[in-house]
Amino acid sequence: MTRIYEIPYQSDDGSFWTVRRSGVSVGRFPSRFEALRAAVNLATADGVGATLKVEGADGIWRPFGSDAKRPMSVQATPMRRLSAVR
Repeated sequence: MTRIYEIPYQSDDGSFWTVRRSGVSVGRFPSRFEALRAAVNLATADGVGATLKVEGADGIWRPFGSDAKRPMSVQATPMRRLSAVR
């Protein structure tokens, strides 16, 4: 059974981030960093079937493995070419 840990970008009420496992709350943390750390530790303890979904500032949920690295199946985003204007 795959367990999915969800870490939101924004706090719930302005002061706590709630980590959910498959939609059920497993803890509330005073910072996003602590929520991420707890989710990685829980996913690592669960083993191979655990996945992290982390919400980005753009509102997109991105998958990570329990080792906090992007899964190989995720396509790389194309490089953007930026230029400076004087």
